[in-house]
Amino acid sequence: MSKQINQIYEFGDFRLETAEQLLLHRGQPISLTPKAFDTLLVLVQSSGHLVEKDELMKRVWADAFVEEANLARNVWALRKTLEDDNGEHRYIETVPKRGYRFIAPVREVASADTGVLIQRRVRARIVSEEEETSEEPQVRTKPTIPPGSVVETRGPMTALSLSTPRNRKRRNAALGLLAIAILIVAVAIPTVVIRNARSGSTSKTIESVAVLPFNNLSNDPELDYLSEGITENLINRLSQVSRLKIIAHNSVFRYKGKQVDPQKVGGELGVQAILIGRLEARGGELSISGELVDARDGTHLWGDHYERKLSDLQSLQGELAQDMASALRLQLSGEEKTRFGQGYTRNAEAYQLYIKGRYFWNKRTTEGMKKGLESFEQAIRLDPDYAAAYVGLADCYGVLSQVGDFSPNDVMPKAKAAALDALRIDETLAEAHASLAMIDELYDWNWKSADTEFKRAIELNPNYATAHHWYAMYLSAMGRNDEALAEIRRAEALDPVSLITDTNEGWILFCARQYDQAINKLQATIEMDPNFANAHYKLALVYEIKGMYKEAVEEHRRT
Repeated sequence: MSKQINQIYEFGDFRLETAEQLLLHRGQPISLTPKAFDTLLVLVQSSGHLVEKDELMKRVWADAFVEEANLARNVWALRKTLEDDNGEHRYIETVPKRGYRFIAPVREVASADTGVLIQRRVRARIVSEEEETSEEPQVRTKPTIPPGSVVETRGPMTALSLSTPRNRKRRNAALGLLAIAILIVAVAIPTVVIRNARSGSTSKTIESVAVLPFNNLSNDPELDYLSEGITENLINRLSQVSRLKIIAHNSVFRYKGKQVDPQKVGGELGVQAILIGRLEARGGELSISGELVDARDGTHLWGDHYERKLSDLQSLQGELAQDMASALRLQLSGEEKTRFGQGYTRNAEAYQLYIKGRYFWNKRTTEGMKKGLESFEQAIRLDPDYAAAYVGLADCYGVLSQVGDFSPNDVMPKAKAAALDALRIDETLAEAHASLAMIDELYDWNWKSADTEFKRAIELNPNYATAHHWYAMYLSAMGRNDEALAEIRRAEALDPVSLITDTNEGWILFCARQYDQAINKLQATIEMDPNFANAHYKLALVYEIKGMYKEAVEEHRRT
């Protein structure tokens, strides 16, 4: 036994007790790894002052050499624990390129005792960290009990609990055996413990995932394109795995900027796991964190934190996707590995222009298409072999041909040329095949080529919801109604809350002369969003064919 001063610090609703290595929130203990606790203690004791990264690492990992990523991961975990990871930080402030500062007011509380007795106890909780292969038994305090005090026991009195010399020996022997047993378990079954966030994986089978829009913590709307770009990039990479169902961008976009319940979202989207991400950009520095949650029971499956330069964004996304694949224990074929790791350009500026172009394209407005074209063209000027940027051009021109401001004869040939340029550079790009198929169908009326290109797109990326959607509309136009319905429902499974996909299932039912089913589907879509004009317009057409003219007029008024 030895004596140790119990220093107590209070900040916000939290209380930090050094002797117990305990963090309390409104009186309730919060679990922290020992190194996370040490990191918090150093920051709190230096409250209001900058703690350089090197100094912080020396004080927390005094006898070991570790990478800076370990420190960043601890800070990320602390912010999550302190609920300090949404928007402007209230507790731990990052000083770019230098370190961290604890910015909340801290009050040091005098302990009731000048010293407390320290007794080593074994905790039945195993926590592992990247730099540690085993954990020493935690030090817990045992307060001195004044004579005559009444002590509440946590269980029934037993012979072993009586304080006699003989029983003390028996108790110490039992505790020693328990410590040895726990250490044996920790060594014998390391796969039970997630040794660190980067190599963590789940033993549960995950066959479907939704990547929710990354939360932009920078408080700068101009950087929204970054968070959306990272989200879409991860969706595209993971969708290359044929055995994994990935929810499309349209369905996850509705959760942007919202606090979500993973289990509720999982039920709404029909997936087993949810990826929740956060992004913060300051100057040329980028901080990204991701957490994979089992939507079936809300358990944490994997998480990591990354700090890179903004110019390293594309390689970082590849690393993040690979880490997720490892956590999900995905077995990738050789072709899938190649497509999974594709970056398409080595030019960092061109890549940022590309994701900015996709951000504007997703707005589906004339102004958005124009800005998207400008961004894609700039990206191509920086990298003439950037295949994905050519697909962006084709998609923008395709939308502009349908909004009424541009003649199809002016923009569709440009769209086709861009799609062909993309395929000349990379024949395995599913999006390029889908874009070319859409042009073959709607502009060239080359039905055979359209069918071939749609099938090739789906073969390359079975999770590409847009390809299934467009192919369903093509099949409907060809009168292949059963195939069209099967295909649109595959698109809905990948994009379960997409208003346009649901609306077009109603349209396919209408073309198949299943009018009552079409009405039911379109009414259900309108219930999701009463302001979605396209659904009202198509429902009006169904009412007309049914001779329900009063209802048809009412629906036309709502378009």
